Amino acid sequence: MLAAKLAGQPAALESLGPRGLGLWLGLAGLAALLGLRRSRGDWRPADKGSRIWPRLLALLALAALAFALLRLFGPALARAEDLAPLLEELKLPALLAFAGLWVWNFGAPAPAALVRLGAGLGAMTLLDFLLTAIMAQRLVLGGGYLFGESGGMDDILAFLLCLAYCATLAPRPDDGEGGEADGAPRSPLTRWLILGGLLATFSRPGLAAAAVISLCHDDAPVRERLAVAAACAIGVWMSLTLPLPRIPGPGEDLGLAWYWAATGEAMRQDPLALLVGLPLDSPMALAMPDVQGGELLPDLDGLPVSVFEIPVSALRLAAAWGLAAPLLLLAGAGWCAWRGRSRFGLGLISTLIVCAGLSPVLHVPATAVAAALALFAAARPSRRPGADGPET
Repeated sequence: MLAAKLAGQPAALESLGPRGLGLWLGLAGLAALLGLRRSRGDWRPADKGSRIWPRLLALLALAALAFALLRLFGPALARAEDLAPLLEELKLPALLAFAGLWVWNFGAPAPAALVRLGAGLGAMTLLDFLLTAIMAQRLVLGGGYLFGESGGMDDILAFLLCLAYCATLAPRPDDGEGGEADGAPRSPLTRWLILGGLLATFSRPGLAAAAVISLCHDDAPVRERLAVAAACAIGVWMSLTLPLPRIPGPGEDLGLAWYWAATGEAMRQDPLALLVGLPLDSPMALAMPDVQGGELLPDLDGLPVSVFEIPVSALRLAAAWGLAAPLLLLAGAGWCAWRGRSRFGLGLISTLIVCAGLSPVLHVPATAVAAALALFAAARPSRRPGADGPET
């Protein structure tokens, strides 16, 4: 993203950013290659020199099939504008299915890997904050020079850092409750890089989630936990009160409270919406007296906001599929936390509740897949050192 920005074409590599599917499509292609390499079929000959030909033929067949589907259905989908809202809401189930297939074939990531990646992301977030302040010659809440000046990027980064913060709570080999060799490392540097990056984002949902994790799930000394929660509270206060420049996130023009009230009013007018959701192909007619009528909207009963424009993941899921969708998602996350029985999973539950209730992180490809992989990692049951028998 920085290279595209420096080249004067910031949208050239947009598909490789957090909101794009480019990285996950590339990872899916890598998974296909690894699956072909790891497959165990009777077609594989004994001669090592001839093993490459079946894999190449299978790869060419997959490429030809993808090209044919693109030629056949690509133009049709481009013309089917009515399907766009449905395809947009099917993105989250598709990403969750991709994460599940990845874990099924290659296993869940180790908590230690999540911690190390989170520390690297925290260092980059701190660098972004410093570079933005240097270039602007003043403090800019959330930065934006390195990761792109787009609204909501601070919430995306903060959510990913919260996942890494939760991974630091995973059982370690020397814990009394047991742990795995790939448990969370004890290095304080990784932990403080993650927390420093969180504070540098000035993301209100992320800081609120980090405060909840610190107070309710962290096993650090009480003084340290209170200090982290107080620092998060100060960060939220600064983002709300200080007259510092900040890139507005999605939904800040009307406010999250307006979206909650407006969507609740729309679902109240259609009782079946609680079960099946609101229509995806038409805007919601929101009869909100504080914005309707007058000179602003003389011919409308309210603002024509569609489901895909709702900037809160939990509310958007309920509006698109009914109340069962967010409850089912929360039940799946709760099952992962119950199966793992660790602070790691409980912290992820708190992060999902806070961030999904205040931001659209579950409808962003980067954060949706990362959250699913983290939940699968937390679902792995701990095993005591020296315990005999296979892990269950």
